[in-house]
Amino acid sequence: MREKWIWLPDWASNLGIWEDDLMDVAPSASHVYVPYGQLAGFLENPEDIPEFKTASTVVAWGLGALSLLCSGAGPQKDQKWILLSPYADFCDEIGNWTVPNLHFMAHQLETTTEPALKAFMELFEDDFGDWQDDWFTEAKKYDAESLSKGLMYLASHRVESVIPNSENIQVVYGRLDATVQPEWTLKLKEFLPKAEFKERPKAGHWPPMLLL
Repeated sequence: MREKWIWLPDWASNLGIWEDDLMDVAPSASHVYVPYGQLAGFLENPEDIPEFKTASTVVAWGLGALSLLCSGAGPQKDQKWILLSPYADFCDEIGNWTVPNLHFMAHQLETTTEPALKAFMELFEDDFGDWQDDWFTEAKKYDAESLSKGLMYLASHRVESVIPNSENIQVVYGRLDATVQPEWTLKLKEFLPKAEFKERPKAGHWPPMLLL
């Protein structure tokens, strides 16, 4: 039977915008790219996203990975998870974000959406790679309500318990990631005791560099 990969995005994104690059990871598989607008409706129960349960591999980036880990279920039987630039707590003290800060940005998105998105894009300027413009073009497609919902989720959710079946989870992070620093990701080892942690020395935050 043909393998199926399902790709869960980070906030305000869609991994399908890099389909030409990413599908090279498994060229013989079928690939389902979940847009952020769809993920926003399933943040509390990502396993209910259409085609999730029939996927052999789930790739989840950033917010998508947090949603999976906070669901607490772990990979299903015969399913593998690949988590890109994940974290246990987006508002961790070593990061750049606080709960009040996220609440403020969520409010800004509801009132002045595009300028707020531009502020986020500027945060990516220090990250290694040239995919910021791709991200911004995609981010503008989503409505203010769903964008705000994602930030509020980041402010209120964190991984707090060990994830079952973590031997079927691979964590991939970039040594040059300026958005989610490696030490932030490595804190997940407490909750993923059997997972494989894979550092990409020449990669930053962007998936095409993390996977290829």
